[in-house]
Amino acid sequence: MPPPWRLLARRLCSASDPTHAPTPATVSAAADLAAAAVRRTPRFESCLLSLLPRAVLFHPDCLRLTLSRLLPSPAPSLRFLLFVSSHLPAPAADASPAPEGASPPLAGVDSFLLRLPPPLAADAADLLASHLRIYPSLPALNAASHRALRASRPDLVFRHFSAFSASPAFPGDAGTVACLARACAADGRPLDGLHLLRDAARRGSPPSADAVADLVGAFAADGNFGKVSETLHLMIASGCPANTVVYQRIIHQLFAQGMGGEALRVFSEIKLRGYDIDRVTYTTVIDGLCKMRRIGDARKMWDEMVDRGFEPNEYAYCSLIDYYCKAGDFEKAHGVYDEMLEKGMKESTVSCNIFIAGFCVHGMMDEAVAVFDGMVTKGIEHDVLTYNTLIQGLCKVQKFSLAIGMYEQLLSSDLEPTVSTFTPLVDAMCEEGQVDDAVELIKLMRAKGLEPLVRSNDSVINGFCRISRSDEGMSWLAGMLKRNIKPRQQTFNTLVESLSTSGRLDDALLVLNIMFKVGFELDRFACTILVNKLCTGSVSYSHKLDDILVSN
Repeated sequence: MPPPWRLLARRLCSASDPTHAPTPATVSAAADLAAAAVRRTPRFESCLLSLLPRAVLFHPDCLRLTLSRLLPSPAPSLRFLLFVSSHLPAPAADASPAPEGASPPLAGVDSFLLRLPPPLAADAADLLASHLRIYPSLPALNAASHRALRASRPDLVFRHFSAFSASPAFPGDAGTVACLARACAADGRPLDGLHLLRDAARRGSPPSADAVADLVGAFAADGNFGKVSETLHLMIASGCPANTVVYQRIIHQLFAQGMGGEALRVFSEIKLRGYDIDRVTYTTVIDGLCKMRRIGDARKMWDEMVDRGFEPNEYAYCSLIDYYCKAGDFEKAHGVYDEMLEKGMKESTVSCNIFIAGFCVHGMMDEAVAVFDGMVTKGIEHDVLTYNTLIQGLCKVQKFSLAIGMYEQLLSSDLEPTVSTFTPLVDAMCEEGQVDDAVELIKLMRAKGLEPLVRSNDSVINGFCRISRSDEGMSWLAGMLKRNIKPRQQTFNTLVESLSTSGRLDDALLVLNIMFKVGFELDRFACTILVNKLCTGSVSYSHKLDDILVSN
């Protein structure tokens, strides 16, 4: 005897009339059957298509009821949505939205979206909106957008907003505007974010402090302090003076832009105005002063922070340690480090990296490697910065084989090499005459989607010239120019010198012509070699001498 669900399917098929809309009872029974199949059958797609008539299965009421029986469970709900999207065409982009109240919210949609990781939540919101005209509530939309921002995915914020565009609650509220403005800042488009805040302010909605802080940080990072001022004036004009967080972002970016004096002026100004300076702002100033090599002022700021009741955090301690390490005063660095540990803070990847970098700066590679090995015994993870710092330091002191070993160790970990991993290796290989290996490394970089620095291309050309393969150096130069990459002046000089020495005068003159066009000059040594070759060679080159002397 057939199982009960098979009998139910037969009744639904016999009861369905393609010329009439299915009855509510038929739709409800079909939704029960479809939801059960999605939950219990691994390959439910073919099962559903064979069990139920398409007119019933893909009827809007049936789809809605089926989904309601699956929600808010993430896995079956998402599988069903993907199935629906593969069999139903999306509505036209210019289709008018359903009137308010015609498509009531579906219970469980909000919880379903918020249970999914941000990328899947955006996919699900797209599918719900485009195929079923179902939208999350406004609080759920804003919450999903906040989660996307925390995941550093501003693109997902825009996708959520796009999927929400036909909702009766569109365009959202002040929270929606704040999320969009912050996403614009994270996406490198702070001017668009400022326009959003300005439009919202005209409608009586004051700008969010978080959004202003993000926009101010983005503008300051670009060095566009005119727009920083404009954003702050917008906030003040809306009756919401900037808070400490906003000014902390400004101070941080001023230090990052090398404008330490201006950063300190802003800090003094907000203190005079009575702003509540927090530990984060103090730490930002201490770090900036350390980077300016003003350790005395940093110590005074440290004492002021402690006097106001703020305990220094790990970041503040690491700022001092970094200063002393770079200054080569490892005794004081260890003193600050020991104090940090006594305060209950743990050794970390960040603090170990600081010591490794300090030792590398001063060529103390045995000590740097000892810290690296000690991290393993203490259970402290290496990150890609740990490896990059050691590789660069080892290459700097010509311990090339050890640098390669460190690179191979990085590859055997779960970490991905970066441009900073490859750059010192390429330089060292070219210095060692292993130019073919350097070229292979650059090919590997590009295969990983990493573009080598101009410096690495220069190293390859210089490396070819060093091993008397200037013709290949010239080919590499042609490739650089084709990609609109401009070599350094010294690279041109080296290539002209190498080509001249090997008697390739036509090629040397061609490179020289390019060199003059980009505004570079031929140095004295390369000029001497080229002129000597031209004078002792064929008379056909004699007319070039005046050009070289005039141009140079």
